[in-house]
Amino acid sequence: MAAITPSSITAAGLLAAPLSVAASDTISGDLIPVGGVLIYRVVNGGGSPDNVAISDGGLTPQGNPGTVTPVAVANGTTRTFPITRNNINPATNQVTITHSFITSVTYELQRAA
Repeated sequence: MAAITPSSITAAGLLAAPLSVAASDTISGDLIPVGGVLIYRVVNGGGSPDNVAISDGGLTPQGNPGTVTPVAVANGTTRTFPITRNNINPATNQVTITHSFITSVTYELQRAA
């Protein structure tokens, strides 16, 4: 599991610098602005689909963790996901992102400056 941090987009722009994904990555809840969003972009350059699951910080009425439905990023495609404070697990103060396929899959995590 790797802790990842966002790059800041400024008025001058941001040069894309994709990084390799891990089977499970985390983002500290402290990095997600209140009322704001981080942009998580997955680029699948591999030969198989990558099922991406992003944690749900909510609980069921009985206090069980929310069910996460993975979203497929087909091979040869790019998909962008919003990361908000709703994704933070309140017990760990982290957002967890899992990938089912990591060969030739990269990510960019961005926030506005």
